[in-house]
Amino acid sequence: MMLAQILGVLAAAAPQAQAAPTRAKVVSPLTVTSQPRTSPPVDVTVSVGGDEDSLGTQEVSIWPASAYEARATGHVTLTCRVDVHGLAESCRVAYEAPQGRGFGKAALALRPTLKIEPAKGPDGRPVAREMNIGLVFRAPDTEFSIDDTGSAMPGAVNVEVSHNPVQMRRVTLMTDPVWVRAPTFDEVARSYPSAAAHGEEGYVVAHCAAMRDGYLRNCSVAKELPPKHGFGAAALKLMPEFRVMPEVMARAPGGAPVEVDVPVRFAAPSPDRTVLSPRWLVGFDPEAAPKLFPPEAAAKGLTSGRGVARCRVADDGSVQDCAPEAADPDGLGFSEAAAKLASTMKMNLWSADAGPVEGGVVHVAIRLNLRPASQ
Repeated sequence: MMLAQILGVLAAAAPQAQAAPTRAKVVSPLTVTSQPRTSPPVDVTVSVGGDEDSLGTQEVSIWPASAYEARATGHVTLTCRVDVHGLAESCRVAYEAPQGRGFGKAALALRPTLKIEPAKGPDGRPVAREMNIGLVFRAPDTEFSIDDTGSAMPGAVNVEVSHNPVQMRRVTLMTDPVWVRAPTFDEVARSYPSAAAHGEEGYVVAHCAAMRDGYLRNCSVAKELPPKHGFGAAALKLMPEFRVMPEVMARAPGGAPVEVDVPVRFAAPSPDRTVLSPRWLVGFDPEAAPKLFPPEAAAKGLTSGRGVARCRVADDGSVQDCAPEAADPDGLGFSEAAAKLASTMKMNLWSADAGPVEGGVVHVAIRLNLRPASQ
């Protein structure tokens, strides 16, 4: 988890007659390595607007402060692992232009809001794979249109403004938060908007203020897909169930207010509670793995094998009640060893694919290698 110092300016939804609640995000100070001069081929392009007309349904932009003030346009390509739901679970900067203006960091901070069409396998079904996502940061270019005809007052003119820059503000953003409390499978299932959603899958990004005690307040919807199906309201009702690790909140730079993006994926109603994309906080001890290499496998001259354990996820993210499943090769104790190692692991209480883990089932695959006798 990282608390990002205030390095960026953020755009909120365009103000109407009555200003909407500000939706904001910020740039995290992640290190961006030197980039190639040309971008790799992109699979999809996302426009990051800086004016009222270009926000679209996302209703939020993240910009480097100096770049926005200078009305500079930027181009970034992120290489991301995109899951079967089209969510960017992890990303790295593959290309950035111009360099040194902070566009790469801004693009990384936008990761939770990226939802694209996933790749398809030979059978036409979605598959997880690395994809290149191009982000174009379009600076606002304000235009004025003056009409001096038809005015009710002599000498008055009507002025229409397009591409008007949105109101910006600076915040401190928490990235990859560690949750000590998050909604369970049951709580997410109960909040599914059955009447309006008609069995569809929904995706929402809520933007909240994180309090010193770790609870979330002042949440608003930053992204909602599909819109007008009740998913946004359903996600906001879940926000009181989240709690960030309070020890981290004490490290906020200068005591600044901290904000956080919370992605929520509403799966179509199903009895399946398999956790497919856990975020592991504690792994198994690598020194313990060779000690658990099955003697019966070693006796057959094998030096490597893959075991799989089926475990239940407890309310603190630990995995319990691990039982061996099929192994490769099978019947030689690899999955029994995997079950012992898996029982020492612990995951974050919200998954990488924006869903619950408590009360779910996870299949943990572990490869065991036998060290040479000289080691």
